[in-house]
Amino acid sequence: MPDTTDVVIAGGSVAGTALATLLGRQGVRVTVLEKSPKPEHYKVTCTHFIQAGATPVFERLGLTATMENAGAIRNGLDLFTPGGGWYSMPDDAHGYSLRREKLDPMLRELAARTPNVEVRQGVTVTALTRDAAGRPSGLRGRTPAGEEVAVDARVVVGADGRGSAVARMAGVPGRVQPHNRFGYMAYYEGLELDAPGDHGLMWFLGRDIMYCFPNDDGLTIAAVFLHKDRLPEFRDNKEAAFLAAFDGLDRAPDFGAARRTSALIGKLDMPNVRRPAARPGVAFVGDAAQASDPVWGVGVGFALQSAGWLADELAGALTAGTDPDAALERYRRTHRRQLALHHLQMSDFATGRDLNAVERVMHRAATRDPRTARVMADVAARNGPLERVMPARAIARAARVAVLG
Repeated sequence: MPDTTDVVIAGGSVAGTALATLLGRQGVRVTVLEKSPKPEHYKVTCTHFIQAGATPVFERLGLTATMENAGAIRNGLDLFTPGGGWYSMPDDAHGYSLRREKLDPMLRELAARTPNVEVRQGVTVTALTRDAAGRPSGLRGRTPAGEEVAVDARVVVGADGRGSAVARMAGVPGRVQPHNRFGYMAYYEGLELDAPGDHGLMWFLGRDIMYCFPNDDGLTIAAVFLHKDRLPEFRDNKEAAFLAAFDGLDRAPDFGAARRTSALIGKLDMPNVRRPAARPGVAFVGDAAQASDPVWGVGVGFALQSAGWLADELAGALTAGTDPDAALERYRRTHRRQLALHHLQMSDFATGRDLNAVERVMHRAATRDPRTARVMADVAARNGPLERVMPARAIARAARVAVLG
């Protein structure tokens, strides 16, 4: 006989475990099915620069002290753009930099010890079940030993990434937009940056983007996101091409004095995917709802934000015993209002184009005007709908500053 619960979540990474914790604390019964059998499992390919938009959710989870004790850095950023030069993002609203090999197990452990939450590892989801009316009503899975797992629930959640199997089974396709850049990244020990405090450096050159971000344990991640017409440069010697991408940059780090401590991790295809964040009986969080250009470091932030929005809408309906579909619809609208325009903007830039006129004006003004730098920080952190964090009056001000100084 199937187990029964209020919510069954496919995926035990950032979005799934955060959602489970937030729901469980409000009295909602939750079962998380995570494919990996290893409690220490983590996502390897990640910028590890978590935008400030995620900080309120970390605080809500009660994790900030634990993260900082584990070495998490309150991140800051100096950004270079051609024709404008350098400017710093304001430090008063910070995100965190913490490697996923620490963050992911931390979130999973938090969920597992939360009342009302069961985390079942080593379960690959194989099917989505429906009730007599066709509404999603549970998940089926299998362990490596061949044990069949059956969980019925009032709501099914896909927290299983951009290629979400739950979305495919539920018949909720995503809109895929191509990405015309590729990425390589690696960790270095002893890589000194010409930057204040724990600030990272980012070179935002339009078609090509490079950055170096300090992380926990004295490590720094260096990454390049280059237009795909530069792929042939990496054919014969990937590391030499990777290091050469930093040559000649203003304030470029000295890789000769540092030691690479990880593999050179490549990602050649990074499509942008967005689907409706909910339908009757089913919802999606994190990359399963929206997987946007990783150049912007938004993955963990969007995972946590979406988990918070869904928990806020869903918990009341489930604990009151009322129909949760109205709550799912409110979540869908919130997700769209908060993130859809950001995704469209990021997807447009991911075509590999150069900076457009508005972007050049905003970056140039940010080097001269703290108020414009604040706007750019709010856009980067996704601290609200795009039309609110970058209103027309802010663009007009930036244009005046860029022209008149």
